[in-house]
Amino acid sequence: MTLVPHLHRLRSWFLLRPRFWLWIGIIAALLLAVRIALPFVIRDAINKRLAVVEGYSGKVDDIDLQLFRGAYRIDGVSISKRENDRLEPFFAAELVDFSISWGELFHGRLVSDIFLVAPRLQLTKSTTPVDAGEEGRRWQDVIADIFPIEITQLEITRGELSFVDSTSTPRVDISIRDLHVITTGLRNAPTVETGPHPAVLSAEGITIGDGRFKLFAQGDPLADQPTFKLKLDLQDVNLVALNDFLEAYANVDVSAGVFQLYVEVDAAGGAFSGYVKPFIEHVEFKNISDENKGLWRRMWESIVSGVSSIVKNDDRDQVATRVPFSGNFEKTKVGVWSTIVHLVRHGFGQPIPEGRDDEPLPTWDEKQRQAAEAEKQSASDSSKGPKIYRP
Repeated sequence: MTLVPHLHRLRSWFLLRPRFWLWIGIIAALLLAVRIALPFVIRDAINKRLAVVEGYSGKVDDIDLQLFRGAYRIDGVSISKRENDRLEPFFAAELVDFSISWGELFHGRLVSDIFLVAPRLQLTKSTTPVDAGEEGRRWQDVIADIFPIEITQLEITRGELSFVDSTSTPRVDISIRDLHVITTGLRNAPTVETGPHPAVLSAEGITIGDGRFKLFAQGDPLADQPTFKLKLDLQDVNLVALNDFLEAYANVDVSAGVFQLYVEVDAAGGAFSGYVKPFIEHVEFKNISDENKGLWRRMWESIVSGVSSIVKNDDRDQVATRVPFSGNFEKTKVGVWSTIVHLVRHGFGQPIPEGRDDEPLPTWDEKQRQAAEAEKQSASDSSKGPKIYRP
């Protein structure tokens, strides 16, 4: 039986029914119109949602839909925080890309990846009381409304995190720039393979004073109580760059010095424990005898300088200690006596080893760094959506 007669009849059926093609054209035109209008509709909806966030004002410049990736990207995000009668910068980003994690679909989960290019988050010392928990829940609701799919992976390139205290004298403004952050497994439950900490976060950047900032954390975001392990290295910070911070909160300033800091924290079951190891090298205090400074200021700086000279390890020209802490998330206990013992021991006895007590932080190899740079270039191309980088 040949198919030729059937094909001829089918061809004749289409040619003799112009209404069929008319409806096809109408449907195609409607779909095209919806596709053109949809980014503007989404942008207006997001701007309306941001406009009603209590205590904040925000907007987005543009929306780009990329249906073939199951994604949309937001260009030009800016959010300000209302502080009394003025607006303070809070969050901004060149690009925020939300996309479906296709790999997770094969595991029966509809989750998303988020990629941020050049985000800037500014934290400020508020002059009005703020409930941090309530504020966090408020922004969780906003994110859920803007993209109502669970987030499993987050990547940040060229980020900046800053803290500003306009109420202090002098004004404090410290920051970490060139932040690259990768977070995975945010919606994963503990398994035999992952252990009790299925989520992983790694971050590195440059601090004020050109210090090197590295952080590595593992945790269980789905746990009822905070459950995580955190390790932080802060190295080779020029103390002179921190003079505004030191003057505002410690009432001293320096003319030279290098700062290092190492931290470890382990939390589970509502309790936590850890330590902080600060190291200050080659420190010189600035103009202690300056008569333009008040008497009490000069006396205090002389005391601080004298104590640091006494407990300094002369071989290393370094002051250091180890500060243990523990407690629960309502009350913290700091080991003051242990801190003093370590301070004196470092100066007169056995020096404290630099670095954390644990093994060094994991680092990216050269191939991973090249991949990260490639992502920056891809994300900066407005004609293409960024691809999520997976370490």
